Amino acid sequence: MGGFGGGGNSAGKYSLTLAVNFQNILNHVNLGTPVGNLSSPNFGQSLGLAGSFGGFGGFGGGGGGGGTGSGNRKVYLNVRFNF
Repeated sequence: MGGFGGGGNSAGKYSLTLAVNFQNILNHVNLGTPVGNLSSPNFGQSLGLAGSFGGFGGFGGGGGGGGTGSGNRKVYLNVRFNF
C-alpha cells in the first residue's frame, strides 16, 4: 500500500508521516463581493469579508473554524501513523 502524501512504501514495519498545510499564510484580507447597485453610495466597495464554506473541510457547520472571517489565515497539522 502506498504512503500518504506521496511517501511511497517503506522498508520498516511502522511509518510516521507529518504534514503541514497553510491557507492564506500572509493573512491577506479576503474581501466579499462589492456592492453592485448603481444608485448606492457604496457602489463598487466591499462591505464585508468573504466567508468560506464553513465548518471542517468545507462540509457544513461544526468544528474546524467556520464563520464570516474564516477566509483568513489557517494552519492544519496532520499526523499519520501506519502499522
